Amino acid sequence: MLLPFDYVRAQSKEDAVSFAIEAGPNGRFLAGGTDLFVRMYDRQQRPKTLIDVKEIEGIEGVECRNGQGLSIGAASPLNMLVGNTTIRSEYGLLAQAAHSVGSLQVRNRASIGGNICNASPAADTAPALLVYEAEIETWGPRKPRLIPISEFFTGPGSTILEHGEFVYKIRIPQPDTKSYGVYLKLGRTNSVDLSIVSVACLALAGGEVRIALGAVAPTPIRVREAESILLSRKDEEAIALAAAAAKETAVPISDVRASDRYRLDMVEVLTKNAIEQALAGLAATGEV
Repeated sequence: MLLPFDYVRAQSKEDAVSFAIEAGPNGRFLAGGTDLFVRMYDRQQRPKTLIDVKEIEGIEGVECRNGQGLSIGAASPLNMLVGNTTIRSEYGLLAQAAHSVGSLQVRNRASIGGNICNASPAADTAPALLVYEAEIETWGPRKPRLIPISEFFTGPGSTILEHGEFVYKIRIPQPDTKSYGVYLKLGRTNSVDLSIVSVACLALAGGEVRIALGAVAPTPIRVREAESILLSRKDEEAIALAAAAAKETAVPISDVRASDRYRLDMVEVLTKNAIEQALAGLAATGEV
């Protein structure tokens, strides 16, 4: 049973900030609510005011900006990303990651903004956004901010967001070259489960390979040591060295889902597989 709470509906960005400041530490922003209501039911969170942001203009929807990349409203349901033709064709890694979250019913409600604002180390869209070098557009008492995704997460359940500040849009720059991305996720079951380990790998024409990991550190992480190994060569030995570097970078914990040793071993296995699949996919497009 949920504890009583007040519900307010923001009609503008300014409304949302004003409501949040008035509510103080007992206020929470609401988009999809798929995680928030579970935590409220379990008494992990006890907000006294929920601030619904879904009616703010521009906070839901996908916009393709000519030459400037992609703009995604933070309240956009994950299934909107999965079904968007531009995301599927040009940012396929993000569509894969979004599709791996929960069930069809959950993805109809769960938002991309909520997925990153929960700041779970296992958040599925976070590694994809890291390799796409996304920026997080926020609105708060200090008006707009544009925060690189690499600076957004500060710890488990913690972000750089200040009191009264919310995520308005996620911006992904237009790639300079063709690319091919792969998202691999290991869970206890084949679907509807949190990650034990996740790997996002984006291979770009011209030689760059970007790699990010989820569920194996206090925050989702980019693995630049592994990336640097693949800059000059991409043979079998280099891929193995990159996978080993990813394992060295990871600092997982043991929990009910897996031990730290198992996670470390799986980081190496999944990273190697993701690199091989991403490079093969890029080669198949003829854009190596």
